[in-house]
Amino acid sequence: MYLWKQVENPKQPSFNGAVSQLVTFRQFLEPDFKRWACGEIGWQFGFNRKLWEYSYILRALEVHGLLGGCGLGFGVGQEPIVPVLLRHGASLVVSDLADEDAQAKGWQRMQFDVSSTSTLSFRFIDMNIIPTDLRGFDFVWSCGSLEHIGGLENGLRFVENAMRCLRPGGLAVHTTELTLTPDSGRYDTPGLSLYSDKDIKDLAKRLGAAGHILELNLSRGDHQLDRLVLEEASPWEMSLKECISDHLITSIGLIIQRAD
Repeated sequence: MYLWKQVENPKQPSFNGAVSQLVTFRQFLEPDFKRWACGEIGWQFGFNRKLWEYSYILRALEVHGLLGGCGLGFGVGQEPIVPVLLRHGASLVVSDLADEDAQAKGWQRMQFDVSSTSTLSFRFIDMNIIPTDLRGFDFVWSCGSLEHIGGLENGLRFVENAMRCLRPGGLAVHTTELTLTPDSGRYDTPGLSLYSDKDIKDLAKRLGAAGHILELNLSRGDHQLDRLVLEEASPWEMSLKECISDHLITSIGLIIQRAD
């Protein structure tokens, strides 16, 4: 089964009823967003798309009843969602690049204490080569990682390959960068790739052909703050959109259920 909704004027995405969607301003005003972002993650309220990505992943798992399940995280770095999931009773395998590879890319090294709990373990994993012993998980996730693993096609293949890590009916949740100006040309480099609407739609077709299920809403948002662009941003002071080279970019989240 393959569910992909594409309509001329899609309804505005809701954080409460999250599907595969873009970050938009109105989602920040929903009680469920504030509960996760402020109450659970512990950030002060702000219109930060990285905060949306963290909260979106947690909300997707909540909607599907998987917060306390067995999960596998890719490229986790120092993500604040890991301790949140542990508090909710999850059993996690978290992974990152080997230290020397991560340092070469300038990535933050993971700093979770895996010795303090029996429900958290760590693996060095190259997202382009997922070990075949990682199977049967209730959920998998990655947050802003798949665009950094060697090119556009590498990231798309990763999403497909990570589905093999799930049990039937399990859930994958990923966030990545979306370009809103594909006419500027493809942005495809080893260090950073920007996905377009077409890339996401093609991925949806590939996943659907394999029997997986996703619902896609590519609405850009209808509030004036959805049109605000921050030209220079630090990781902790982002608008919902920013500029990289000639591209205007934002965040997109993908929620994919493995075929039964």
